[in-house]
Amino acid sequence: MDKILEHSLRYGNVLYCMDNETAVTPEWAKHWAQHIRQKAKQAGKTVHVTEMWDPWDLRHKKHKATFEHPELYSFVDISQNNHNSGQKHYDNALYAREVTRKPPRPINSIKIYGADTGRYGKTKDGVERFWRHIFAGLASARFHRPDSGIGLNKLARRMIRSAREVTGAFDIFGCSPRPDLLSSRDENEAYCLAKPGEQYAVYFPSKGDVKVDLSDAKGSMRVKWFDIEKGEWVSQTDFHGGGALRLRTPGNRLWAAIIR
Repeated sequence: MDKILEHSLRYGNVLYCMDNETAVTPEWAKHWAQHIRQKAKQAGKTVHVTEMWDPWDLRHKKHKATFEHPELYSFVDISQNNHNSGQKHYDNALYAREVTRKPPRPINSIKIYGADTGRYGKTKDGVERFWRHIFAGLASARFHRPDSGIGLNKLARRMIRSAREVTGAFDIFGCSPRPDLLSSRDENEAYCLAKPGEQYAVYFPSKGDVKVDLSDAKGSMRVKWFDIEKGEWVSQTDFHGGGALRLRTPGNRLWAAIIR
């Protein structure tokens, strides 16, 4: 470990994760996290560490070792949540946000499973997991390598470009997940990020028809539709806020609507 640190502590952009999909005791991770922190302090460096627990259920007691100890783990990894799908996948991410709220810490998702070649869901599941975690306000979202994920294939690159385009169209860092602003919504139909009164972003995994509460937005507003699969803006409409806006996707594919 010390030999590895001789190299890695030269760089300020390394995140340290004690284990991969581990089922060991919390004492093991604590020992190595403290050791790395001590060596970094001696070298005059600041490091960030976490642990990746194996249970797919983020409410499992093992995850508490990370969630409940911000003094030791300065960021959180919930990659194993990507064994889940649909509404449960999103709700778990919001649960992780809530239990790490004081103090807030970055939550990473670096192993998004889902590929037609793998065992943990289809490619469609992987794409949906990628976008749901972005709209859950996570600090990172990354497709896992083949064959359990789609890696950096053409589809993955297209999704990353689309995500850059969508998140660049509004101040994502000024927004929070706001599922409470959506109504007339079915399970897994749509997901919302918002700074009420100023900006809203809604992601649709497929064809959808929901209402967005814009009661805090009193002035002139504009809604823009982005075709995620094609990677292009397709339409925009101006309107006055102050009420509920009905959003009906232009088609059956993945869509994002930006309201500002």
